[in-house]
Formats: sequence, C-alpha cells, structure tokens
Amino acid sequence: MKKWQLLTMTAALTLSLAACGDKEASETKTSTTTQTETKASASTAFPMTVEPLTKKSENRETGDSYSFEDVVFKEQPKRLVVLDYGFLDSLDALGVEGIVGIAANGGQGNMPEHLKEKYVKDGIADVGTLKEIDLEAVAAAEPDAIFISGRQSSYYEELKEITPNVVFIGSDNKDYVAGVMESVDLAAKLFGKEDKAKELEAAFEDKVKAVQEKASGYKNALVAMYSEKKVSGFDDGEDSRFAYVYNSFGFKPATTGIDTSSHGSDFSYESILKVNPEVLFVINRGTDSVDVLKKDIENDIIKKTDAYKNDKIVYLDGITWYFSSGGITTETEKIDEILNELK
Repeated sequence: MKKWQLLTMTAALTLSLAACGDKEASETKTSTTTQTETKASASTAFPMTVEPLTKKSENRETGDSYSFEDVVFKEQPKRLVVLDYGFLDSLDALGVEGIVGIAANGGQGNMPEHLKEKYVKDGIADVGTLKEIDLEAVAAAEPDAIFISGRQSSYYEELKEITPNVVFIGSDNKDYVAGVMESVDLAAKLFGKEDKAKELEAAFEDKVKAVQEKASGYKNALVAMYSEKKVSGFDDGEDSRFAYVYNSFGFKPATTGIDTSSHGSDFSYESILKVNPEVLFVINRGTDSVDVLKKDIENDIIKKTDAYKNDKIVYLDGITWYFSSGGITTETEKIDEILNELK
C-alpha cells in the first residue's frame, strides 16, 4: 500500500469519527441565531455535483491526454489543497477558508505577493511546485478537496487515490472573460459565496469595459514575452496563450497567423520592427528587473518602432500574467497594469 494511501485511510477514519460527533452535537443544538440559520441553509445544497470546467485536456508538449470526472460532494469541503494560483486567488477574494496545502516550492514559487504573504506559512503544507507535486505532502495535509489545473493533469489519477474529490478548474472557454467567471462561479457555488462573487464579477466586468475602450484608441498591438534573453510573440490565434489581449481586451493584433504555442513563437527584434506595433506589451517571465529588461528590449532596432517612439512599450509582471492567470484579483490587476501604463 502506498504511503499516501495509508495516510488517507487514517484521515478518513478521523474525519468519520469527527462527523459522528458533529452530528450528535447538531441534533441537540436548539439555537435559532442567524449564524445557525446560515449554516443550515448552506447544508441544504449538499450533496452537490461539481463538474470540471474542462472535461478533457491535452499536453501539447508530450501529446498525453487526460479526462476529468464530475465530483459529488456529500458536504461542503473544509480542508482544501489548491494547486493553481489563479484559483487560490479567487478563493481568497471570495473569503473562502480552509486552505491546508499549496504548491509553494519552498516559498520560492512564482506566486503573487498577496497570496505568498497569506499562505506561505506554518500550518499550510508546501506540496511541491506547480508541475512537480509531492504526493506524500498532499496526503499528509488530509484534504477533502483538491483543485488542479493543466500543469497538474498528469497527477490526476494519483491525487484521486488521496481523495476522490479532485476538481479540474482549468477552463477551455474560448471567451476568456467568461472562463474567469466560470471559475469564480464554481467556487462561489461550492462555498456559498454567491453574493460576494456577483460583487467581484461586476467590478471585473467594469474593468474589462474600461480596457476595451482604451484598446479602441490604438491601431494595433503586439504581445511579446521575454525569458532568458529570448523574445516570443503571440497573436490572436486559437493556440495563443495571450489571445485574450486581442479577443477579450480588444486590442487589434499587429500580426496574425504566426506559429504560436503556449510559450509563443520565437520572435526576433527584427520581426517586431517588421510588424511595427503601435503598442508593444512585454511580459517579463524571467527574474530580471524591469530596468534590466529595458536594456535588452529597448535596443537600436526596437527604437525604430512606433511603440518606442510614442512611449507605448508596456512591461507586464510575469508572475501575474504567466503563473496565476484566471484569478479574479489577478485578472483585475492585469487590466490595471495596462490602464495605468496607457494613460
């Protein structure tokens, strides 16, 4: 028997005994306070079936494919392992408690600072990296729900040995904004946070409208990503990681039909000059500071572009843009970065 399976059995027995005690206590409780009524109302939603936001996914690098199942929660989960920073961000914004494990990578994970400050601490298990999960650490955290996205797809079956309640929250919705909303709605339904979700979504929709209005004032734009002295370009194609900057935020692509993947197409500085974008977005995927990045990007070739001449090169935070997409707070921060730089 695998070590995490033994741990899971022990955890299950502990939770079962606790549940029995809770049931006896609830039967004798006669309080009619608002708090009790709220708990009673929430409990009526269970059992609850939660569908994965994507039924199937494929690893473009390896060609492996994965299928994800519906999860039936008998009760609201209380111990959560969250392996996607975007979903962790949305749970945090909704005020969901019970996080017992994250992929913190020893505190070195590419996680937004507001999440790192709150969740990288004693009492919350560090279960590895976004791509390399420590299954024993997950099992030791005794979760009754695990939330994963594309980077952890290959661990799906093994994670289900720890708990059957493994939910795939990576959206394949072609409408990026709708995909963000789907993720928030899933969390809100499961944890009874619908009112807060409506508030967050309304604010996000206002931001989307604001950036669309801003985008309409420019002829075109190009999204590029800088990593280890190399530049990748992204258009509005189906396989482009940042197609939503065009399709949802409203910027017109400076070029189309380029060979893009999740990591973009190799794009030389000469290529950028050739398409000559009016706005150049540069996502900093590496660890270099913006000052260091500028020295490489703003070279003699780039200085000939309209984007440079008009001071429209926008440097974007890689942690927010590359590692924690889909969170309601981080998505709002993305738009704020654009709006603040294109005043």
